Amino acid sequence: MNNTSILSEPSFCPTSNPKKLIFLLHGYGDNAKNFIQLANTLHEFDWQVNYIALEAPSIIPNFPSGRQWFDIYPKGKYISEAGPEEINIIRSEVLNAVKYIKNRIIKIKDQFALDFSDCFVVGFSQGGIMTFEFGHYINKKLAGLAIMSGRIMEDQDISSFNFLQTPLFISHGDKDDVLHIKNFYKSCEFLKKNKFNFEENLLKDDSHTISSEAIDLLQKFIKKNL
Repeated sequence: MNNTSILSEPSFCPTSNPKKLIFLLHGYGDNAKNFIQLANTLHEFDWQVNYIALEAPSIIPNFPSGRQWFDIYPKGKYISEAGPEEINIIRSEVLNAVKYIKNRIIKIKDQFALDFSDCFVVGFSQGGIMTFEFGHYINKKLAGLAIMSGRIMEDQDISSFNFLQTPLFISHGDKDDVLHIKNFYKSCEFLKKNKFNFEENLLKDDSHTISSEAIDLLQKFIKKNL
């Protein structure tokens, strides 16, 4: 089988018979075609892994090459200033995006004859937010989830055994000027309170980016859970 023929998304598929799939969720204003470049940096020779970058469903007004998983300016209000009506809009868009991610992952994993437990989801920034939301929604044990320079949106208790048992990686730069480091601390407290199976990585002097140190730590996390 030509392992790339089934994929409409940007992909990096070094093997025709992968043991694992890594799904990449880009950040706000980015796109899947650009974000798939992360796979070349992340990949190690002996991994039997294929990579697929999913494209956020919505365009950003006046920025045709940039995509968003949800609008950070609902009804013209910035997300940090959103009231109940705007929050409901965001929740609805997040739910729709999560369903879209689920449907794409199901289609692709089934075509490779793999299970949810063979799937990693790695997200950066807004994609990191969606990574956690997807894990919460799907209620399946995954190979791993990685939240890079993202955050956990809502402080609600988690009772899903499968989600709590899924290995989770979270990293953040202490010089992040887009999503402040306080989001990392708050997210880690939430993960500890709910007894997640997670590892936290505070990256000294990193900004809102995926640095070589972040890549190294993520590679170790993936290798541990292959």
